[in-house]
This record gives sequence, structure tokens and C-alpha cells, in this order.
Amino acid sequence: MENIGYYIAMLVALIVGIFLIKKIAGCFFRIVIAAIMLAVFAYALHYLGYI
Repeated sequence: MENIGYYIAMLVALIVGIFLIKKIAGCFFRIVIAAIMLAVFAYALHYLGYI
């Protein structure tokens, strides 16, 4: 777990992104942005070796 700072930063970015989506985007844009964020988060977890 040498990349714990990167992992924490990804979690914070995910939480902030979800908060911004709830406040700003409409339903369709919310779905598209959430799918993109989940893909980026999954890639980051794969890069770190968690999945």
C-alpha cells in the first residue's frame, strides 16, 4: 500500500465529483458523468492492483 496517498486522493475526487453532479447536472448528464467517473475510478483501482 505504498500508493495510499493516491488512493485517498481518488476517493476524495469521487466524493467531490458526486457532490458536484448532484448540485449541477441534470439527470442525463448525471448518468454520463457518473459512468465516466466510475470508469476512471475502476482504472485507478486496477492500476493500483486492487482489482
